Amino acid sequence: MIVIYEFFRWIGVITGYPFKWLYFKNKVYYENEKAPRRVKGSALVISNHFNPLDYVMNVFIFFPRKLYIVASEHAFKNAFLRFGMKFWGGIEANRETKSMNFVLQSVRELKKGHLVQIFPEGHNTDDGTIKAFYPSYILIAYKAKAPIVPVITDGAYGFTKRVHMIIGEPIDLSRYTCEKKLSKEEIERLNDMVREKVLLLRAELDQRIQADRGKT
Repeated sequence: MIVIYEFFRWIGVITGYPFKWLYFKNKVYYENEKAPRRVKGSALVISNHFNPLDYVMNVFIFFPRKLYIVASEHAFKNAFLRFGMKFWGGIEANRETKSMNFVLQSVRELKKGHLVQIFPEGHNTDDGTIKAFYPSYILIAYKAKAPIVPVITDGAYGFTKRVHMIIGEPIDLSRYTCEKKLSKEEIERLNDMVREKVLLLRAELDQRIQADRGKT
């Protein structure tokens, strides 16, 4: 079955490229322009969240690597959606049952050397601003000993628009804490630290966009 799921994933991405070129026309910046363009090994990708297209865009950015996605229970409601989640590597975060099983599943995939995507805001933004972060991603990254890779977008999706993104430097949580078992207070502190870095990246993205427009 794994081979079948991978086959459908490749077909989905390859056939989706014309849509990407027409609808996204993405411009990707890097916080460190000298950094490698490919993420090696495991990483927890976090993004601000406008709509499901945020994940679609990231699938193309990290292709050919598979980008496992932590998604809400709505993405698993029927057989068709559940099948799609299978070949995209869906990990269910069920807000109705409040199960934390998605943390364990995400850690398992990261320990296998995979990429996992999560949206710390937990829902779409209604005004473009970056909302408060739920701290579960901190537990995932710390338990898996995986770096956090922030990917920030301006959400400008559309045939007449161009979406801009910036990929930040990996954040290794072990550099910011000495605790072997994270307390609630330490989790909140790390969460605040990462969100502050994300906000700075969002400001940096705006500056890069304005600088490019000034050249034209």
